[in-house]
Amino acid sequence: MIFLLISVFIFVAIYDAPVLIREKYWKELAVFSIMFLAAFAVALLQFYGVEIPSPIKGAQYILQDVLHLSYQ
Repeated sequence: MIFLLISVFIFVAIYDAPVLIREKYWKELAVFSIMFLAAFAVALLQFYGVEIPSPIKGAQYILQDVLHLSYQ
């Protein structure tokens, strides 16, 4: 299963990265690389059974406790 996960990420990188390099979109390549590695890290953590906290709880904390905004 880990082989399948790595294979899919390699396929996506081989498919998308050369276009960005050929067109010289260096900033887009940097953003793509950061997001790609973050997605790979999260997928790998999920594969190994690590419980990942919900980003919604962090957003709720920022909106309600830091910015004092409420949707009620």
